[in-house]
Amino acid sequence: MRRILVQDQMLDQYLPENFEKDGEGLYKIYDRCSFDEIFRLFLGDGFEYKDILDFILCNCSLSALVFQERIHNKRYLDISYMRGADIEEKMMRLRRT
Repeated sequence: MRRILVQDQMLDQYLPENFEKDGEGLYKIYDRCSFDEIFRLFLGDGFEYKDILDFILCNCSLSALVFQERIHNKRYLDISYMRGADIEEKMMRLRRT
């Protein structure tokens, strides 16, 4: 099992520059799309759901909506990583129907 190390270099490697930090140095995750985006970034690199959740809980400031919708209701388990080619293929299938 791969573990997520909480270091500034690793955070900068995985989190895009568009995620702001609050006054305490936590990444602001106030909407569900941002939460999903971060989750997919880690999934795409082979991290496990539990490790990603631990990372987010320790390093991100979450809105009540994000916490309830994604964490409390365990909707984070429904998030999956799709490569660009997989997304294009799925879009083509949807267009054909």
